[in-house]
Amino acid sequence: MAIDWKAVRRGFEAGETAIRLAKAHGCHESTIRRRARKEGWVAEDPKGRDGEAIHDEILVDHRDLWKGVKKRLVRGLSNNDAKVGLEELKVAKIAGEVLSSVIRGERMAWGLEEGPGTTDDAKDIAAEMARVTVQQGAGEAPIGE
Repeated sequence: MAIDWKAVRRGFEAGETAIRLAKAHGCHESTIRRRARKEGWVAEDPKGRDGEAIHDEILVDHRDLWKGVKKRLVRGLSNNDAKVGLEELKVAKIAGEVLSSVIRGERMAWGLEEGPGTTDDAKDIAAEMARVTVQQGAGEAPIGE
């Protein structure tokens, strides 16, 4: 299926998030961002739109991304093979940390959060992930045993 780039551009310039546009048009968000940069697309100033609507859209996108991390955590915790489960938990922890940074940056870019701090939700999620994941090497026997 061909991507309707005119519709993507209209949405982007109207302030739609690249994640939402990518889902709607069947492509990757980085493809949209790359094309927007290359062609000089300018997104509408978020202050010109209903701030609550932007906030809601971004929260939905972030919630969807966190669902993927949560699925990995659940798979890791419920896996009968400890080694496979541990690997799944490691991937989930890394994905969660990266996602926290991406979300924080996006929220700052949209003016929904100020400064380098994280949201309370992101802090809570990071703390929970740290609690349920095993420190690297914790499942290994000490050398010489």
